[in-house]
Amino acid sequence: MSIEKLFETGERRQDRSHLRNMVQIAKADGVVTDEERELLYKIGQKISLSEEQIKAIIDSPEQLPINPPVSSEERFEQIIELIQMVQIDGKIDESETKLLEKVAVGIGYNDLDEVDVESILALIIRGEDTETIIEELG
Repeated sequence: MSIEKLFETGERRQDRSHLRNMVQIAKADGVVTDEERELLYKIGQKISLSEEQIKAIIDSPEQLPINPPVSSEERFEQIIELIQMVQIDGKIDESETKLLEKVAVGIGYNDLDEVDVESILALIIRGEDTETIIEELG
């Protein structure tokens, strides 16, 4: 185990897990588009990962375990970003939807019905950022 892993905080593990989930969604339809890759790097940089760390997670997301967020606020922020990933290429594939349902359960929702996906999608399509969506729906 590396020194970095030894001293990694729970929040840091949750952040990496979230990026892992985002990668899984991006790969669900078999193609990672430029828009999806751009969002992955944006989220990775937001959580202070280096480009090398982001690339490693994109290349091998299965190497990381799922680490669900502790708070409902963090869980809501993550589901918003996951929904953003699902729709970023303009089409929502059935495989992405099925995986989104699994990931929603993995991060602490009973099922996707607990999330107002339609409202989140409408705000994403309107161009709102995650913080605005949280303010409006949270």
